[in-house]
Amino acid sequence: MKRRKGSAAPVTRVPAPAPESRANHGYPPGWRRNNWFVPFIGGGACIHHGHATDADDHSRCGPAIFCCPHAATRYITLFPTSCEARALWEPTSARHLATWLDNGVNVFYFVFCDPERADGLLAIGLGGQLLRDVLWYRVPIETQAPYADRLTHEENSDDTFR
Repeated sequence: MKRRKGSAAPVTRVPAPAPESRANHGYPPGWRRNNWFVPFIGGGACIHHGHATDADDHSRCGPAIFCCPHAATRYITLFPTSCEARALWEPTSARHLATWLDNGVNVFYFVFCDPERADGLLAIGLGGQLLRDVLWYRVPIETQAPYADRLTHEENSDDTFR
């Protein structure tokens, strides 16, 4: 094709590939690089409460954010009566999630595939600049595995992060 002065070459938009990881992620077709999988109930995200001592202090409360649908499926298997098990799940862009931070949310609770165990699931609450770096994939969530909680189902569990 001969280009004429003043005309641009055709542009083909190809979605960026999903983030690379050693973890056993399961990304569906059309997954975008900055997507996260988020459970919603009644139009709001499922919230985990971080106020163990003061019921009026919501500074450590935040939404559950999942790395991929595979992690969500494993979580629901572990916690079948959780808020997430009843939720509608949506791929949600980092751009949209960042607006939650800009509007006062301080913590996100990430649930992600264990990079060391194919069937493992980890969870960690993050805030501050590290939260933003993980949210935008500048820091892979797997780097937080040593600090995260391993999720397992416990008898008489109240279906919160363990």
